[in-house]
Amino acid sequence: MKKYLICILLLAFLIKAKAQNIQGKITDEITGAGIPFVSVGVLGTNDATVSNENGDFVLKVAFYPAKLRFSHVSYLVTELTLTESIEKLAIKLRPATISLNLVTIDPYIGQRIVKAALEKARESAPVNFYANAFYRQLTTVNNKASQVYELFYDLKWNTKRIQGWVAKQSRFAELNEKVTFSMNNQSYLTFSYSGYLLPDKGGKFINLATLNEYDFVIDKYIEQADQKIAVVTCKLKKFRKNLYYVNSTYYIGMDDSKIYRLENSVFNLPIKLSEASLKYPPIVTTIATFNGNEHPIPVLESVSTKLNMSLNVKGRELNSGISSLLTVYKVNDQLKNQPFEALNRKTKDKTVIESIKYDATFWKNNPIVKQTTLEDSFIKMMESKQAFGTMTNP
Repeated sequence: MKKYLICILLLAFLIKAKAQNIQGKITDEITGAGIPFVSVGVLGTNDATVSNENGDFVLKVAFYPAKLRFSHVSYLVTELTLTESIEKLAIKLRPATISLNLVTIDPYIGQRIVKAALEKARESAPVNFYANAFYRQLTTVNNKASQVYELFYDLKWNTKRIQGWVAKQSRFAELNEKVTFSMNNQSYLTFSYSGYLLPDKGGKFINLATLNEYDFVIDKYIEQADQKIAVVTCKLKKFRKNLYYVNSTYYIGMDDSKIYRLENSVFNLPIKLSEASLKYPPIVTTIATFNGNEHPIPVLESVSTKLNMSLNVKGRELNSGISSLLTVYKVNDQLKNQPFEALNRKTKDKTVIESIKYDATFWKNNPIVKQTTLEDSFIKMMESKQAFGTMTNP
């Protein structure tokens, strides 16, 4: 009996020892193009990640065998069982069948689909979810990377918005250039759009009170195995030159009225600049994805934001871009008892970073979302300069 127990413990140790990060790339089976924002999860656990804009992903697998699930609202779900660690996975997803909305018999059907989804989200608003999340932000100036910011944090979220967060680990590095640009609370912008299913202030959004102010068009239906997904575009009918407003595209289940994806185009975003002026209004787009397959209500998976601005800084023209990706990688109800910090637009990202002691060992092997080529090269350069954790420009 004693030998038997030793064998079991040894086997458990070997399985645990194999646990490591799995890397892979997800592509379209027909075109070969990388697919961004694919949900990658280990079935039977709350561990997950999403693919980056190139279709690359990193996922921590704690044990084998492990059954992975790859899902995207526009593709058929694919599952794969791994019996051992594989250096790199190549996953091909088959596009779901698309049916175009060529004939509109009922001009109000798009509005009713969105209304039903928002009503479902409102009913679910009192239910909070708690999760571990990762955030990466890259700033470019004239197409050259200039600043990177990464943050691990705990998250309190419901279908209305992010209710609170607690920073756990962070790092920041930037180039020492004569003319630079950075947004000191870009993370707040991302947090603000994370789960804004029921926006009620700050601009003109789609919500239950503004439905009649928007035009609704069903672009297409996506034929998934369990139901059709309606893709509904919503555009504001009347707007003023300086009005801050948002046009949205919803991906909504026809049977369950869950929102699976939300794309926003933000117009006339109010931005205050101290030493620069805008040549043109900023271009802002966001994409939020939600997991409705394993939860009774949509649960936030990821939010991507892109902000592009043409600036005049001390007589010099700059094109600045800020891209960020927020990823929920583990739903974890055990986090609920800690004190969460409420969202605050006055929060300064650098202040948050300086409040946490930089842990180089932690960052050695802690990717959650695979870096893009530009992010990877810039981060490696900053690491070689030992720029992270110093809060000084190399």
